[in-house]
Amino acid sequence: MQQTLLTPCPSALPPLTDGTGGDVALTMTAWASQYHSCATRHNGLIEALEDRQ
Repeated sequence: MQQTLLTPCPSALPPLTDGTGGDVALTMTAWASQYHSCATRHNGLIEALEDRQ
């Protein structure tokens, strides 16, 4: 099993710093990136476990 599949998802998201439109856009982009990375690992782990059955 790939070691990267066993990496836990971050427990905290980057905070908004000043609430301006640009800050909100950058922060939401960071959140989306973090979610995608975690979802990719989670789905990969599920597939790897299903393949072992």
